[in-house]
Amino acid sequence: MPLFLSNQALKESVERLSTAAAVTSFSDYLIFKRALINTQNTPTLKNMSKQDFVVTGTKSQPFIQAIKEFTLRIPGDEFQTNPKIQNPYYMPFGSGRDKTLGYRTRKFPSNGSSDTVSRWQSRPSRPIELVPDTSPKAYKIVSLTANELSEFFLLKGEKKILVGKKPSIIDAAVWWFRFTDLESVFTAEPSGEQLAEQFIGDIGINDVELSALFLPIINK
Repeated sequence: MPLFLSNQALKESVERLSTAAAVTSFSDYLIFKRALINTQNTPTLKNMSKQDFVVTGTKSQPFIQAIKEFTLRIPGDEFQTNPKIQNPYYMPFGSGRDKTLGYRTRKFPSNGSSDTVSRWQSRPSRPIELVPDTSPKAYKIVSLTANELSEFFLLKGEKKILVGKKPSIIDAAVWWFRFTDLESVFTAEPSGEQLAEQFIGDIGINDVELSALFLPIINK
């Protein structure tokens, strides 16, 4: 029998992520992290050296897949046949402070994450960099220090004090598994810690990113 997270658990996690001390574009970063995993798992690349960059554009299947996996509000592509759904994508981090409350239109795959990362190229210590002379554009994820990641993605006020708490890695995992039959991934009903550990692997979050950008797993 299929096992899904409850609507209440999802609602509570999304509410906490919406007020967490992370900029909305943190979702874009995690999309690129997941797209890199998707790229390395693409069947046509299995016998080739692993690519360490993400190709963008609507024809890049690993990139578009990552966008859908991380931001679709409804499972599958049901919105394509339902014109009433105008904003089928959602960015959970810091959405309560976003002027659109985190919602994104149907155009998001073509002018969302790729445009955001393109704008980052003028900023110092950016976590994703353009690979020169690529068409369509490709980007590499850059290894930054914990402090550099914190400065880039966490919202801070006076004296660089966090505006609220860091995002909970468990809440992020709940969002990630919002449509997943948990029995297809876990042998039994998972704990919050197990959800988090699987999310970390699915996105490719490293120890520096985990400590810099998320609350410890034991904190919810």
